[in-house]
Amino acid sequence: MATIYHQVGIKASLNDVYKAIATTEGVTGWWTDTSGDAESGGKLVFSFGEHRVHATVTGNTPDKYIEWTVGGDAGEWLDTRICFELEEIEDQVMVNFHHTDWKAETPFLAHCSTKWAVFMLSLKDYLETGTGKPFPHDIHINHTDFN
Repeated sequence: MATIYHQVGIKASLNDVYKAIATTEGVTGWWTDTSGDAESGGKLVFSFGEHRVHATVTGNTPDKYIEWTVGGDAGEWLDTRICFELEEIEDQVMVNFHHTDWKAETPFLAHCSTKWAVFMLSLKDYLETGTGKPFPHDIHINHTDFN
């Protein structure tokens, strides 16, 4: 199994960082249009144009941890877990991000690793400046449909 791992420090309150990740409104502000029930056991839909990613909230500890398990017709993302661990250190919140349980190291995993780094910086901008760069306004890293 392979794992994508990123860490970013954000100058915002722990609860604001949590809400940006644990609510549909928050996620829409930095990643992509998100709908559904963000509570534990809830179903979420992340929209990327015509493409949809379906996930279940499999972990939600306020101000500490959020986890989504990907289901549906998700290709290489199927049964992967997207995890956010939050830790307040001095005057920032460290977001320890993992996208885990990939079945193989593939070019698509490499692409997603870079895109997750882009979106972690979008999360940081969203919380520190009030404006993120969610899909489709994110930084494009190549010239394919998954840019």
